[in-house]
Amino acid sequence: MNSSANTLGRFLADLMEKHNHNNSTLAAVAGVSESVIRNLLKHGIDPQAKDPDPRTLRRVADALDVDAIMLFRLAGYIPPQANANSVRADYLADVFDELPPEKQDAVLGVLEAMTDSYTRKEAIHAMREMPSNPLAGFDLNFPKLVRLIANQLIAHYQMEAPGEAKRIEPDVTVHGYRWKDLPPAVQQRVKALIEHKLSLEYDPTMVDPEWRD
Repeated sequence: MNSSANTLGRFLADLMEKHNHNNSTLAAVAGVSESVIRNLLKHGIDPQAKDPDPRTLRRVADALDVDAIMLFRLAGYIPPQANANSVRADYLADVFDELPPEKQDAVLGVLEAMTDSYTRKEAIHAMREMPSNPLAGFDLNFPKLVRLIANQLIAHYQMEAPGEAKRIEPDVTVHGYRWKDLPPAVQQRVKALIEHKLSLEYDPTMVDPEWRD
């Protein structure tokens, strides 16, 4: 298989070739329409491609004899395995966490002074003002973050129906946050998005723009 298949569309195209499938045969085996397969093949390549339904991903994964988690990851339901930070950044993060609070504040003070982004200055300032709050400085209502958390929960619990949003446990960690530490308003938005995405009437093209990337 092509090791450069780092998008959902290219990955599926390689799998289809391996299993001698075309759009119609894969659609038949997976129990979906050909238009769904065409959309999946565009994902990560064509910016107009729709966000795939998690149930569709599971059906296609079964049809292609591949772990559904791989498709969830490529579709953005689960964060990438590889860390986006450089080795140097990871090392410095470890050093920062080992520093006493007063030295951490000094480092944050330098970063606050040096960054040109007003948004980042505000975030860093909030971190310095509330060092005991791990969520200080982060905009948890940011639509993309809400979407990422919802997607990760769907994949983690293998949710298939709207009512399964009730299965979320207080101590589960999603996108670096413990569920019980998220503000109630954010929890409600995440649950609402999960229920919407798993509803039978879900159509990604009809989602309110604030939920899109």
